[in-house]
Order: sequence, then structure tokens, then C-alpha cells
Amino acid sequence: MRRDNIDQDDWVGALLRGVWFLVRLPIFTLLVILEPVVALLLGGLALAGVLTTIFFVLIHAPHFPAWTMLALSIGFALALMFYESLLRVFSR
Repeated sequence: MRRDNIDQDDWVGALLRGVWFLVRLPIFTLLVILEPVVALLLGGLALAGVLTTIFFVLIHAPHFPAWTMLALSIGFALALMFYESLLRVFSR
């Protein structure tokens, strides 16, 4: 008697789903616990960088690296967006 590949595929799929669940659950738990701290830190740094840049540009401070500060602020905001996307990936 010949076995169908359908039974084997279902077993492998169930095994992979179980392994994915066991891998993502601790990672997701850690990310959720750290989320308020990370959001406050990265969001605060992004906002502080933008406000600092606006202030120093308005007072015409000499040799102030405005574009570098804006790039860093955008980097902090993008890092926060990446963190939130990681949360989304591991929550499914």
C-alpha cells in the first residue's frame, strides 16, 4: 500500500507551525515588555533632535550640523518603525 504525500505534508506543516510558535513566543514577549521603554527612548530622541535642529537653525548658529541632526532624528524614527514592525511580525 502506498502512502500519500498529503499526510506527510500536513505533518511537516504542523511541525513547522509548532516550532515557529515556540520560537516567536519568547521573542514577542520580550519585545512587548521592552516596547514602552524603546518607544519613549527612540521617539524622544527623534523629537528632541528635530526640535534642537529647528532651534539652532532659527538662531543661525554657526557650524551647526543641521542636516546631520535631521538625519539622526529620521534614523531614530525609522528605528522605532522597524521595532514596531518586528512586533507585528512576531505577533502573528
